[in-house]
Amino acid sequence: MSAKMTGAVALGLVSCAAHAQSSVTLYGIIDGGARYTNNGHGALISTNTNGWLSSNRLGFTGHEDLGGGWKAIFQLENGFNLSTGALDNTNGAIFNRMAYVGLKGPYGQVTLGRQWNLAHDIVYDLDPFRLQYPSIIPLTPALDGIHFNNDLKYKGSFGPFKVSFENSFGGVAGNLNDGTARSAGVQYKQGFLELGGVYIHKRTQVGTSTNYVPDDYYALGTLMVFGPLRLAGGFMNENQDGMVGSAPVRTENYWGGATWDITPFTRIGAGAYETSLPNSDAKRDLGIVSVTYSLSKRTLVYAETDFTRYRGTYVTNKTLNPQKAQRQIGATVGIDHMF
Repeated sequence: MSAKMTGAVALGLVSCAAHAQSSVTLYGIIDGGARYTNNGHGALISTNTNGWLSSNRLGFTGHEDLGGGWKAIFQLENGFNLSTGALDNTNGAIFNRMAYVGLKGPYGQVTLGRQWNLAHDIVYDLDPFRLQYPSIIPLTPALDGIHFNNDLKYKGSFGPFKVSFENSFGGVAGNLNDGTARSAGVQYKQGFLELGGVYIHKRTQVGTSTNYVPDDYYALGTLMVFGPLRLAGGFMNENQDGMVGSAPVRTENYWGGATWDITPFTRIGAGAYETSLPNSDAKRDLGIVSVTYSLSKRTLVYAETDFTRYRGTYVTNKTLNPQKAQRQIGATVGIDHMF
């Protein structure tokens, strides 16, 4: 073989190896169905949704091998409404669900951008439904903002422990604290048992004013897995200080439930969730029963029924309960496809 040919083959092999060290993956979830609700003031059937079981999304994730066990990583993800094709947000953000870049190595990973906050990351494992039914079950909207912008996050695993820290930069000119969020989380997993906790301190903007107040959030929970059976439950508490002349706002959430894979294709689940506003004597209780059936590895059909009861000022507060209903029943059927 000539020297020129040998060089060309070698160059080709190097080029192939370089390409093999990088990857970009397109993925997504398309979830559609119909939901029936009746709160005593009228019934409604709706298909207008960002996803009932799972939130609709389209995204890209990728990595590049840097050597020595290090990788450059990124993720871009948007959400959309299946009925209209519109983005699932009102500010026109293209990648409203995720937009970050980072490094991953032997000592953990560091990411920077718009990301799930640590409350989402940790409570995801501690909810029996793993934050499915996001527009029905109250846990997802209770996760202290769900996403943080300008977020610097670290995650690391050390034996049975996972630790995580994040700092969301506020971006308020002239003030390094207003608009910020600082969090710490820890998870412990050994055998069938998993424990988790997270604490977040924020400086939250009051309405559209230039005023910011302290906001403290924490959550604790546990997960137990016995083969096809998952038992999970937890508690979260958030306290937002009030402005001068106004009362602080305190929100508590309790939850517990189970899912059981009764066959390789069929999963049933049940859960109970309570939201309490102690400072205004308001409570909302929700119970849900669900079944999913996998048609393939990527496609499943689902059905659920739920009952919500409102108590105290939850009945009279038009912001929390526009029709001042005391109870609501709901049922949803749909199909969920992943790619």
